Amino acid sequence: MYVHMMTAPGELALSTVPDPVCGPDEIVMRTEAVSICSTDVSYFRGHLSPGAWPIIPGHEYVGRVLEVGRALGGSVEPGDRICYWGQTDFGGMAEYRALRPLFPGQEAAETTWYTDRNFYDADQAASVVLPATVPSSLATVVEPLTSVLRSLLWNPPRPGDTCVVLGCGPSALLAVQVLRRYFGVGHVTVLDRNDERLRLAREHGAALSFHTETGAEALGDFVREHHDTYADYVFDALPHVEAAAEGSAPAPKDVREQAMGLLRPGGAYVVYGATAVPQLINTWMILAKGLSLRAAPFDVRQFPMARSAEVAGVALRLIETGLVDARPLITSYVSLDDEDGVRRAFTEYGQGASMKTSLLAPDVFARTRTADDLGEPLRVGHAVQETGAAV
Repeated sequence: MYVHMMTAPGELALSTVPDPVCGPDEIVMRTEAVSICSTDVSYFRGHLSPGAWPIIPGHEYVGRVLEVGRALGGSVEPGDRICYWGQTDFGGMAEYRALRPLFPGQEAAETTWYTDRNFYDADQAASVVLPATVPSSLATVVEPLTSVLRSLLWNPPRPGDTCVVLGCGPSALLAVQVLRRYFGVGHVTVLDRNDERLRLAREHGAALSFHTETGAEALGDFVREHHDTYADYVFDALPHVEAAAEGSAPAPKDVREQAMGLLRPGGAYVVYGATAVPQLINTWMILAKGLSLRAAPFDVRQFPMARSAEVAGVALRLIETGLVDARPLITSYVSLDDEDGVRRAFTEYGQGASMKTSLLAPDVFARTRTADDLGEPLRVGHAVQETGAAV
């Protein structure tokens, strides 16, 4: 089967590997869609490192079941479309893939292993069966929404809280919608350095926004005016912030310190974005204000995969009912077998108005219609439709 193999940071090429074999507790799926995540890009840019190279990236995934292992009983059938949430799982940017699924409500023992990233993970992945009403080209958003919900449900804000969201990337845009429409917070302020993403966040629930570079002076004034009296809750969705180089011109005040400055004493600071590169953090702010620094654990001894499966079910229902709008997160489409197109999607990730690129199996790509030409950014609010029987 064909795969996109990442052999080192910046090295991504189309290759071939043997087809997967279905184990007794596994399913084998034919890939229909996989969207590119900031975590995938972090490996490409060297901000994260796997235990060993090479890897096949991709985990925001939808596949159609071809084979079902004998131990899975009637929990899943050939022809079902599956999406899943997993923590150290890759392999989605491939023609086929095998998976050990764990479905909501399923009584199955989790087996675990210790990763080289300092936590215990499960061999199973939290999985849900997609209804026909959710197209594969959008259903990959179930995975990042599950991640956002795990963090927010583990560290919930209170109804009516004033919240600050750092970053306006795909996960942050989901967080803004969930905070406003699901948790009922009172006010959301967003900080980013991308005008298009700030606009999207305002359209989907943010009441106030600041550009951290062009609006640095206004943001600084706002922090000084409202310090200690403004926010109850910060959701930090920034995966990586470059530190200013030594000897460079004075940089704007660190965005995380500014967010902490807006927090009331005893406020909650929730870390969501992931990077292995050391980040600046103002410990004095934490001590002075008695801030609560929180995160949802990756370790399945604290947050079992069975619980994540229930969260994945909630994520699917939020998208299916329209409470969370997934459409603005997918801004371009590329055929999964297009080597140059996939590479461009990685190198250009996060530029301009782009959010996520959805890599579609060639036949799904051929029958997907958008408001604009395939491969071009979608205008916000335009629907995506897949034509043909296999939807």
